[in-house]
Amino acid sequence: MGNQILASIIQGIIWFLNIFNWLIVINALLSWIMPSTHPIRIFIGRIVEPFIAPFRGLTKGFGSSTLPVDFSPLFAYIFLRIIIMLLDRLRYMIMF
Repeated sequence: MGNQILASIIQGIIWFLNIFNWLIVINALLSWIMPSTHPIRIFIGRIVEPFIAPFRGLTKGFGSSTLPVDFSPLFAYIFLRIIIMLLDRLRYMIMF
């Protein structure tokens, strides 16, 4: 019984992280077609920017500041996918 509850909590966290991942992708795609002052971009940016900011600091070390493409959303997306994969394996181990 306790294992099922823990597995359900982990599944909820996985769903939240998947939604957050989609917000990162949507924000990156909207940055190509909408101005940064658009209300939708501002709203999504307030949600995802605190998470992307540390990855932006990492990309400055790569010298990508001279490139017109910001790779920090990609790194944040990959990081979250790894966390989701690990949580999913943990959930599977708890259930069986």
